Amino acid sequence: MSYRRGIGTPAALSVQRAALQQDGSPGSAGAGPYSTGGGGTVLEHRYGAVLLSHLLTGTPVPGLGDAVTPVRIRFQARSVSRVDDIVVVGTAPTKTEVVLSIGVRRKPKLVPSEADSVRLIGDFLHVARTRRALVDSGRWKLALAVVPSCVPAQQLKTLAEMASAAGSWTEFQDRLRRPGSLQAAVRNRLTQLEAIVASLAPEPPAQAARENWRLLSTLRLTEMRLEGADCTDRTYSVERLRAVTPQRSNDAANALFAHLAEQVGAYAPAGAVVDLSRLHADLQGLDCFAPASRLPSPTAAAPARPAATRTPRPSRRRARARLRWKARLLSGAAQQPQVHDGTVVVVDDCWTLAFDADSGDQRWGKKAGGGHRAVVAGGACFASDPLGHARAWDLRTGQRSAPLRLRMQDGLAAVSDGVLFAAHPTTGLSAYDVASKAVLWSGAGDRLPVAAAPRTRGDTVFALLRAPSAPACEQQVLAAFEARSGRTVWCWPSGSCAITRWSAGDQVLTAILDTQDHKREIVALDRISGELLWRHELAGEAAAAPVHAGTAVHLTTRCGRALTWDARGGRLRWDVQAARRITTAPLVTDDGVCIAAFAPGRLVVLDPSSGSELWRKSVSGAFTAAPFMAGDRIWAADRTGVLYSWDPGTRRSTAQQLERWSEEGGGQPAIEGRTLFVSTCSGWLQAWELP
Repeated sequence: MSYRRGIGTPAALSVQRAALQQDGSPGSAGAGPYSTGGGGTVLEHRYGAVLLSHLLTGTPVPGLGDAVTPVRIRFQARSVSRVDDIVVVGTAPTKTEVVLSIGVRRKPKLVPSEADSVRLIGDFLHVARTRRALVDSGRWKLALAVVPSCVPAQQLKTLAEMASAAGSWTEFQDRLRRPGSLQAAVRNRLTQLEAIVASLAPEPPAQAARENWRLLSTLRLTEMRLEGADCTDRTYSVERLRAVTPQRSNDAANALFAHLAEQVGAYAPAGAVVDLSRLHADLQGLDCFAPASRLPSPTAAAPARPAATRTPRPSRRRARARLRWKARLLSGAAQQPQVHDGTVVVVDDCWTLAFDADSGDQRWGKKAGGGHRAVVAGGACFASDPLGHARAWDLRTGQRSAPLRLRMQDGLAAVSDGVLFAAHPTTGLSAYDVASKAVLWSGAGDRLPVAAAPRTRGDTVFALLRAPSAPACEQQVLAAFEARSGRTVWCWPSGSCAITRWSAGDQVLTAILDTQDHKREIVALDRISGELLWRHELAGEAAAAPVHAGTAVHLTTRCGRALTWDARGGRLRWDVQAARRITTAPLVTDDGVCIAAFAPGRLVVLDPSSGSELWRKSVSGAFTAAPFMAGDRIWAADRTGVLYSWDPGTRRSTAQQLERWSEEGGGQPAIEGRTLFVSTCSGWLQAWELP
């Protein structure tokens, strides 16, 4: 779903400006909005402008929800969703986020012989599987945007409505068997879709049909009425934009829509994340734009002070966190920060930003990191340049070093004990001593591709590799290397199973496997020899990687269970139904195993030896980030932004209202001393002094 050359260039924008200011310009007959014909580009930019008009005026976006207010739009957001044309994020009245992934196609054929249709359905299917919990709860939605004259999409709409109304695959099959339930052409479209799904993931026919129903039940159709004689969507957008123009005039609103379409030409190729503050800043100075209230510029150079911060009602009995400072980020989807040597490092899309931990003043901002978690060591932040060479940015000055003598790919690096372990598809895994600036070794693992960031334990570094096992397939291999020499210690191939999560402890390395018959297993390997010690089948999907604590391995599943095994022997110590749903890893302390549950929202503390419940505390929101320790207290924050703390001794709790942070960024807030640093959903980096 990449954008073609010429979109967003100065010459193209000048032509588009003239075309977009006129209603009814005809579109091209290309297969999608990315065709080389100018009409396809106009359609794409107009549809982006329609969505921006919703963001600018705060009006509901069709498909996102009538009660949901759009807060930001991502163009070509593959880091968030495989359906990467446009992703719209909104806020519901309950303060939860709702996401709409939109695949934009002009007239898809939706047949197995069309490669673009296969990729499109594959992307939809990938999101429906990987975001299953959010999709099932209605918080992540899928939509296909097409022109009204696309007959295959209209047939898809009929099938989607029937699948959604059925409620289950069995009921859907029953409805299909009823005489006259579908026209022959629609039934043929269902056959074509099932063939596409079956080609994407070879499965038994019944399983492929079930996956096809699940996809249809979550997919919605959006019609783009933006070309030819029917420009209804443009007319409605101009009507909405009158509220943010001088004298609320139609002429100014029409010109503003043309400017929004032109902005899409700049946003789309760059994969921009656009929120209200950025959009206001980009439209400042236009004669046709006059918002009711001016928002601050999204540039992060000037941090705002917390003098006017609204705090909750004070409590006489409970100490509360205090906001020390906050500084502007580039968007509301930044990753959670890291703190090193008095510097707070935040990755916001493809930018890496550094702030002073004491004052909140921004030190520098560089386009580096590729949207992956920052790798920091020795007073420097490491990332790759466009040629794949590792570079180091000084934490205090932001000065970039010359290319290091190793190659790396962003997202495939880690640091331990002053050694940078970095991987690249062409050179394999390498090690770099940060202090001496010397490459210790390179090419470990016979230069096999590394599938995830390496992990270390003691004097050993572990990596997940992809190794060819047959001409048409590959298998995954867990490998252990000596940290200082790069010598291969052991390798363990997973065979036909896919390794979804893994972690290393003092005694064993554990991994979660997906088998070919759609079962899940947990396996444990000896950390020193790589010998398979034990394996057990799991009843549900793991919520996070296993947690190692002493002689035990702890795991939580999405169906709400908490399990603990002996690390060496594999004996199941206990299996407890702690909640209906869990999405985070447990926090293991000397006093208990702490689980922050999603549904119902509560903290549950279990006895480490028996699994019996010691105590629980219910909260108003759902937990999506793992609990953590700070000082002598257990801390956790729910998705609405309420920060809770519990004293394990007295079991008393305190709460402090924070601004919500985005679940897209992942991770959890950073702690240094008694200060908590968090990236919020509204685009701020905040520093809270904990009591």
